[in-house]
Amino acid sequence: MITDLIQVDTTPPTFCEKTSTELQSSEIRYRRLFEAARDGIVLLNAKTALIEDVNPYLLELLAFSRDELIGKALWDIGSFRDSNLNKDMFTELQSTRYVRYDDLPLETKDGRLISVEFVSNVYESCGIDIIQCNIRDNTKRHIIEIALQATTRALKILSESNAALLKKKTEQLLLEEYCRITVETGGYLMSWIGFSVDNPEKSIMQKAHYGDTDNYLLNKKNSWGDDIYGNGPTGRAIRTNEIQVCNNVLSDPSMTIWHEEAMTYNYRSLVALPLQIDQAQTACLTLYGAFENTWSLPELTLLNELADDLVFGIKAIRTAIAKAHHQEQLRISLEQTIQVIAQTIGEKDSYTAGHQRRAAVLASRIGEELGLSKDRIHGLHLAATIHDLGKIGIPAELLVKPSKLSDLEFKLIKEHVNIGYKIIKNVSFPWPIADIMLQHHERLDGSGYPNGITTESILLESKILAVSDVVEAITSHRPYRPALGLKVALKEISKGRGILYDEACVDACICLFTEKGFALPD
Repeated sequence: MITDLIQVDTTPPTFCEKTSTELQSSEIRYRRLFEAARDGIVLLNAKTALIEDVNPYLLELLAFSRDELIGKALWDIGSFRDSNLNKDMFTELQSTRYVRYDDLPLETKDGRLISVEFVSNVYESCGIDIIQCNIRDNTKRHIIEIALQATTRALKILSESNAALLKKKTEQLLLEEYCRITVETGGYLMSWIGFSVDNPEKSIMQKAHYGDTDNYLLNKKNSWGDDIYGNGPTGRAIRTNEIQVCNNVLSDPSMTIWHEEAMTYNYRSLVALPLQIDQAQTACLTLYGAFENTWSLPELTLLNELADDLVFGIKAIRTAIAKAHHQEQLRISLEQTIQVIAQTIGEKDSYTAGHQRRAAVLASRIGEELGLSKDRIHGLHLAATIHDLGKIGIPAELLVKPSKLSDLEFKLIKEHVNIGYKIIKNVSFPWPIADIMLQHHERLDGSGYPNGITTESILLESKILAVSDVVEAITSHRPYRPALGLKVALKEISKGRGILYDEACVDACICLFTEKGFALPD
């Protein structure tokens, strides 16, 4: 359990000084927010630690009634399983007035365990200290983070395997390389490729494998016919030409005849990707995982691209298709992958997703004004589309905090550039995507982050993105303030022209808005 202690302002304005009309209006607004909040909120008396109020969302989340919570101490409720932790937290709150736990396990009334972010603040109201606890269900965030990890893993496989398409001269070498990459880069336990054979037995001929150190495949009879040996994931994939997934080898009835062998080799899940070579022949790439797995749509989408690219490679080798055509296919695949990642970010934080999209549009237009080539502008646009990717690793409460961040909180926010860089740095793009992302908060005078580099060391694309990032942020609504408007944004970049921001980039941006009628998209 990780506890972050952050010093906060402990002298909020007292409501007792307000007129009765103001107090009534304030109470109505608060009650509406309290009742409609999509986070759990519980109010405690800071002296007794007894629950005084709880909002409907928390009642729904934990499956308790209001009467079962009101008047109880926090540690008397079954949801808060560790009574010592809660008593320690209460003691800590009395001295620090703020405490935060990430991944705190809560048990619902019906026995389900859920992981939550738990944030408590102490504030004074009319001479009485009140503890407000905000409880956020981490389930969706965890699902998104797992999906992003899987998507990133699939992206790395896709990038490395596409490079193999350009290097391998024979079909056999290509098949063997794909199997190796999916195991060594993708982290799967074993990978194999089998081709359908048009014979009475409807056999599957093993052509390549990797990771099968104990000859699991020699002991595994496979068929693509509609029989006991053909109704496993590999046989069904070949017969139906559709992706087949097995989330849990033990519970999947189609794997019954292979349970013992699969358990021996620690295979817990698998995915079978059909390869439609031509009308007469279908093959299958089958990947085995060490854990039970619910295969996410983004991961399956990228693995399907992997299969399509392998089919293309086989056909290219067989028909000697020019490498130039594949280079275009590679670029399209990588760009589609960027869009998948951008969509994944949007699932967690709509503010970040919208900001990236608008900043990318503005950055591209600035690039045009500066005379960059179409290819370079294209790379800039893709980098801008995911420039805040690293925010997927920042606590959601900081991204939407409706008040000023503390120094420690801001330090955590700044880590998003390093997080995003680490995710993307090993993926081979035709453009310096990772470096553009890493440098977009650097400033000409060295006052930026994460590395404090200066003018000559900053990529031009990063200088352009820095300007578009600031303009979009100032002109857009944020949880902690309303939109400040275009005039304020242009004044900000003008003030930093030649000091923080590149002069040519600033001039091009101002020209777009003031002379060419440009407007940021909604």
